Amino acid sequence: MAGSLSQSGLGRFLSISFNQPLGPRISPDGVRGYYIDMRVKAKSPSWPSSDIPPLEDALQVVVAQWGLGAFEHWLETGREEWLGAARAACDHFVGIQRTSGRLVGGWTHEWAFPHSFHLDPPWVSGMAQGEAASLLVRVHSETGEDALAEAALKGMRPLSVPSADGGVLVELEGGPFFEEYPTSPRSMVLNGGIFALWGVRDVAVALGDADAGRLFEAGVDALAAGIGHWDLGYWSRYDLYPHRRVNIASNAYHELHVDQLAAMNAVSPRPELVEAEGRFRRYYERRLNRARGFAGKVAFRLAVPR
Repeated sequence: MAGSLSQSGLGRFLSISFNQPLGPRISPDGVRGYYIDMRVKAKSPSWPSSDIPPLEDALQVVVAQWGLGAFEHWLETGREEWLGAARAACDHFVGIQRTSGRLVGGWTHEWAFPHSFHLDPPWVSGMAQGEAASLLVRVHSETGEDALAEAALKGMRPLSVPSADGGVLVELEGGPFFEEYPTSPRSMVLNGGIFALWGVRDVAVALGDADAGRLFEAGVDALAAGIGHWDLGYWSRYDLYPHRRVNIASNAYHELHVDQLAAMNAVSPRPELVEAEGRFRRYYERRLNRARGFAGKVAFRLAVPR
C-alpha cells in the first residue's frame, strides 16, 4: 500500500516515501559510498537523463543526487557506464560553477523558488553545495581529475558566507548551520543542513582540507547542541521557519531524519545525536505518532500549498 501511495498525487503532495535507505557502503574513516542510498534517483546511466528536468530548470540537488545515485550503481556493479554517468554530472557542476562575484564557488539557481519559501534569483543552496561536493570528490577518487577536486574545494566558499550576504551560513547554538533555502527569517531545514555537512566532511577527508575539517566538527557540535529544536516530542519538524503552521516532517522526511542521524553517528557520533536518533525511531514506531504526523502534514500543506 505504501509503495503505491508514494507514486500517487497524494503521495507526492505529502512525501509518503522516498525509498532511499541508509547507504550500504558508509566508511567511518574515508569517503566511498554515500550516506543515503541514492540509486533510486538514477534509473539509467544515460546523460542527459530523463530522470531529471532540463538542466536549466532543475534544482541543483536533483542533479547532484542523480550523480550520487549513479556513483552508487558504479560501486555496486562495477559497470563503467555508471561511472561515466557520475562523471557527466560532475561536468555539469564544473561548467556552471560561479568563478567570480559574491557567489563565487556557488552552483546558483537562476529562478525564484516556486513554493513554501520566498527566494529571488540568483540563490545558492547549502544542500546543493554539499551534495555536489560529495559527488565531485567521489568521482575524483576514481579518476584523479584535478578539476573535480578544485570545484569541490571552491564549492565550500558559500558555506562561509552569511545567508544575509548571499551565502548559506546561519548560526545554531553558537556554531554554523548551512541553509538549504537561505531565507529571511531563517528556515533551517534539518535534512538539508545535514546533507551540507556531509559535503564539508567529504572535502575534509577526501582532499585533506584542514579548514573543511574544522568547519565540519563545528557544524556537528552545533547540530548536536541544537537538535532539540526539531523535536516535537512525538515527531520531527521539517524546518524552523515561522510558517502559519508548524512544518511537521512528512513520513518520508521523518524516516530520512532517522537515517541521517544514524549515518552521522556512524562517522562522527555525539551523545545528543545518538539519543535523538533513538527518540526519532521510537516516535516512528508508534502508530498514533505516525497518524499525528500525517495529520499535521496535511494541515500544513493546506495552509501552505506547494
